Amino acid sequence: MTPEKTPLIRIRDMSKSYQMGEVVVHALNGITLNVDPDEVTVILGPSGCGKTTLLNQIGGIDSPTSGSIRVNGNEIQDLSQRGLTRYRQESIGFVFQFFNLIPNLTARENVEFVLEYVMDLPSREVHRRAEELLGKVGLKGREDHYPFQLSGGEQQRVSIARALSKDPKILLADEPTGELDYITGKMILGLLASIASDGRGVLIVTHNKEIAKIAHHVVYLRDGRVLREEKNRNPMDIKDLEW
Repeated sequence: MTPEKTPLIRIRDMSKSYQMGEVVVHALNGITLNVDPDEVTVILGPSGCGKTTLLNQIGGIDSPTSGSIRVNGNEIQDLSQRGLTRYRQESIGFVFQFFNLIPNLTARENVEFVLEYVMDLPSREVHRRAEELLGKVGLKGREDHYPFQLSGGEQQRVSIARALSKDPKILLADEPTGELDYITGKMILGLLASIASDGRGVLIVTHNKEIAKIAHHVVYLRDGRVLREEKNRNPMDIKDLEW
């Protein structure tokens, strides 16, 4: 019998509301779920269902109105602003739909920027690690190119290398293939799937139902609630994925 995993993310009865003038908007309502290590988890649902809001709670960008979020042993809702900053720096890697690269820095410099900000390392080590990370995502030989000289897929790979520079336990990806063509999107999904190992978890937010086929765990969100969850012991191989 396989021993039960300790969840990497444990959310209990978590809600998030916003005051919009005289109206209270309930973006999330009573979310309860676990996310396990060594897995790709997909949060699936239409626009406006609360996917990105949920990602922001897990990433410590926003705070829940009620309920609890335990991530890698940290009760996120109890952290101070300084504690949240440290948590984001040390535990979370972010990958965004629109890449969010610094346009006047090269691919290498975009990765080095995070390494220098987060880690106290000699400049030679920062340079070496940036080169190594870009090589891992298939960008060897493209390190000195600026974002405008890179394709969308290459820019997304730079953003993944940048996210991995902190060696985070959790990688949060918000519509990571939304701006990419089919072939490039499959390549990025394959890269993200390969990262979910050694106790690390990858959480992908998307509206694309086909992407759920590569996940170990699918969470269906609607109107700020978990509609249902599915576990998949044998996710589809990336090469067989079509959408």
